[in-house]
Amino acid sequence: MEITLFDKLAAKVCAQKPAFAAITGGGGKSSLLYGLGHELAKSRRVLLTVTTKLRRPEASECRSLFLGPATLCGQYFKAADRASLFVGAASEDRQNLKVNGFSPEELDLLAAEETERAAVLVECDGSRGLSMKYYESWEPPVPQSAPLLFTVAGIEALGKEASEDYIFRAPAFRSLHGLKTGALITAELFVDTLLHDQGPLKNAPAVAKKVLLLNKWELPENAEKKKLLSLKPRLLERYDEVLCVSIKNNILYSCED
Repeated sequence: MEITLFDKLAAKVCAQKPAFAAITGGGGKSSLLYGLGHELAKSRRVLLTVTTKLRRPEASECRSLFLGPATLCGQYFKAADRASLFVGAASEDRQNLKVNGFSPEELDLLAAEETERAAVLVECDGSRGLSMKYYESWEPPVPQSAPLLFTVAGIEALGKEASEDYIFRAPAFRSLHGLKTGALITAELFVDTLLHDQGPLKNAPAVAKKVLLLNKWELPENAEKKKLLSLKPRLLERYDEVLCVSIKNNILYSCED
């Protein structure tokens, strides 16, 4: 039977002790959070949470939402059914239909108390759904005990202008990378940003296995996509694995480590 993307990633999460994974990067993180969460919830108690803000879950994504202190969230989690899924957050921003997450330190403590047959997934980044971003000094807020880090990067930006259409905080991003207005996002630039000290690996836990997901791989071939394939060895200098995927379609195209 063909192994799906979420099958493979769930196996990676379950191999960790504790089963605790953080998610950073560009657009696709929330789809990964819910898709992987549902896969894990077939056999485990699963907490989905965030260290920034998360759009309030729709019923199709998750029917259970806990709002309150991290300590009470941990107690609620322990009492949950063996195969279950819920979103946990500190509070709700009703005006913007979002929930506010916990601090990385709170999640370090919460995850450390969990036993077998449980899993914690935490989204640690916000990019407004765009492929790339410029990171402020405090970003991304990642729990430092997480043994697994998934970084999402959408290849739809390849060959496009380095503008607000594809990059969150595009002017600051261009300044950081020495780009002029109108510059294109080449495969080389794409890789450089993924490896940069001010990129999605910033604040990555020293202990974590780092898995890069090149998302939207279903998009048509072009010159920059082909060039990106040839640059995978560079990515493996800082990432333990590089996966070509479609998060939306739950497809794993290729894997290199």
